[in-house]
Amino acid sequence: MKRLGAMLMLAAMPGFTQAQTMVCVPRTQAAALVTFALPSLVERLADRCRANLPPNAYLSVNAMALADRYRPDAAAAWPEARRAIARVFAQFLGQPMPADMNSDLIRTLAEPALAELLAKQVSPRDCQTADEAITDAAALSGRDVGRLAALAATIADRKGKGIAGILSICPSGSVAP
Repeated sequence: MKRLGAMLMLAAMPGFTQAQTMVCVPRTQAAALVTFALPSLVERLADRCRANLPPNAYLSVNAMALADRYRPDAAAAWPEARRAIARVFAQFLGQPMPADMNSDLIRTLAEPALAELLAKQVSPRDCQTADEAITDAAALSGRDVGRLAALAATIADRKGKGIAGILSICPSGSVAP
């Protein structure tokens, strides 16, 4: 557990992530990571953007209900998200993630940490756009939001920034290391 905490803390440090080679994950794993983090991500974005949105903004009013609706999809995405987390763990710590790190405790630590990493990618000036995107995607399942986010990240990844500066989407047809 200490190792996961260390990995998450290191991954949250901008200098560390920039110094490392990004880990390539298949788009399905990237989608699972987003889906897995979605409930906490919606809550974090609402907190982060509250001061930059009108009080009646969709995100401000509906974040908790939307997060609750996404929780079943987040739980179902955990096994695939864990595989992606294991890749990051191995890349940053140089050893495989221990099998016992599949526990509920690790899961409850990883979700908010990953959500925080993703939420930090939204600058305050982008809060209105984030609110619009969440409003437009609110009718979709968490799984579909994760898949669309991974697709968008694939396009954005061509600029070399990856997902939160840590993960890169593997090119189609390639095998992730």
